[in-house]
Order: sequence, then C-alpha cells, then structure tokens
Amino acid sequence: MAESRNTQIADALTERQLQVGRVETQLRREAWAILALLESEIVSSLKSNDPTDFVLLVRRRREVETLMAEEIDPLIQARYEQLARQMDAAMGRLAVQEAGVVQRSVQGVRDEPSLGTPADTALRRRVADSRFPSPATPTDFSTTGADWWQRQGASVAQRVGDQLMVSVSLEESLTQAVTRIRGTSDQAFTDGIMARARDDAARLVRTQTTNAVGEARVAVAERNVPRLVLRHSSLRDGKTSLICIARDGKRFTADPAHTPIGHSLPFLQGVPYHPS
Repeated sequence: MAESRNTQIADALTERQLQVGRVETQLRREAWAILALLESEIVSSLKSNDPTDFVLLVRRRREVETLMAEEIDPLIQARYEQLARQMDAAMGRLAVQEAGVVQRSVQGVRDEPSLGTPADTALRRRVADSRFPSPATPTDFSTTGADWWQRQGASVAQRVGDQLMVSVSLEESLTQAVTRIRGTSDQAFTDGIMARARDDAARLVRTQTTNAVGEARVAVAERNVPRLVLRHSSLRDGKTSLICIARDGKRFTADPAHTPIGHSLPFLQGVPYHPS
C-alpha cells in the first residue's frame, strides 16, 4: 500500500513537470523579448554614433570606447538587471505554486492531516538566495540567479566591445559591424553575439526553473520530516549526466541534513547539480 501511494505521488509530480515545462517556455520567451529590445537598442546606438565613419584607426577605436562606456554598457546592464528582477519574481511565484502542488499531490493519496508548507515569503527568499553550481565545478556552490544574470550581462558587453574593435580595425562598414551583433540572415541570425546571449539566457532560465521547483519540494519535506523522505528522480535519456544517473532513485532524509538512505552519495545542494 505504501509503495502504491508513493507511485501515485511520483506520477502526480511527474505530470506536474509537464506544466513546469510550459512555464519555463513562457519565461524563456519573456527573456528573449527583453534581449530583442536590447539588441535593437544596441543597433540604434551604433547607427546614431557610427564609429566606422572616421578615417583614422585611432579615432575609430576611441569612438568605440566612448560609445561602449557612455551608451552600450549602461544599456546592457539595465536590461540584464531587468531580467534578474523579472526572473527572481517569476521563480518566487513558481516555488509558491509548487509547494501547493506538492501538498495537494501528497494529500490526494494519503488519508492524513494536511502537510505543513513554508511561508510564501520564506520560500521566495529561499529561492532568490539559492546558489547554483558552475559549469566548471558542478558539485560546488557558485552564486545566485541574479548574480548569474549580472555575469551574463558583463559577458555580452565584453563581446560587443571586442567585436566592435575588431570591426573598426578591419575597416568594416557599419552594416558589417551590425551583422556582428545580429548575425546573418543566411544563418538565421544564429551566428551573432545576441544569438549566444539568447542561448545563455535560455540555459539560465531552465536552471532557475529547476531550482525553484526543487527548492519548493525540499522546503515542504523539511516542514514534514516525520512523514516524508526525499527521492531523486532523473530523466533517463542520452543526455543525462553521470551525476544525475548516479542519483536516480536515491533517497534522502527530509530533515535539513538530508542524510543518504541506503547509499553514500551526498545530497550536496540538491537539484540542480549542473546548469540546464
């Protein structure tokens, strides 16, 4: 009977993942919409202050430096700050919803008193303060989602400045300089700086979504230690990482220590164990 109940709970939460996937898709589109605005702002600034419209290389390079410092860098910083705020708010809402889903999913198959759930404000703070693993060291703590957005913004600004310097050094036209930002139509605009920015944003949205769901489920478990345990469930396909394959099906205690049950793999910071 207990196993049947656990299976029903697992099935309910698996079905929930399909809904979470739709939420992630919408959030990714919202992030891309902000980046589309940023792209148009960068191009507009570039056209209004054309650094290619000078003969001397030293003047063109100086114009790029001025343009980056006074206009493009602040534009990028502002848009990525907007992304950080918007995604933090969205992940907080998702976590609160997820806590309710977990409560209903468990309660639906157990004739017992309702589960306790964390306060909404505490859960939002927990999600906002979560530290994600870095790509280089997946099992180590890294930094928060907001900090990752800031790092992405700094990376975009660096790439834009570098490419504009290359462009003016090669005596390219304004059209060619803009192409370095947008990409080419022949490649469906997948070869420009902003294409990589979109890919990076999608990866971070996916990671933040996974984190929000995971933090909500763990938070509910920690409020109901005598009644629940945590069980790691990995999607098993050709892309599944070794760290997730190893943890698939493994159980941990619901208390904050999250002690392994029947195995020795550490819980670490919980999901996500790596970007994406």
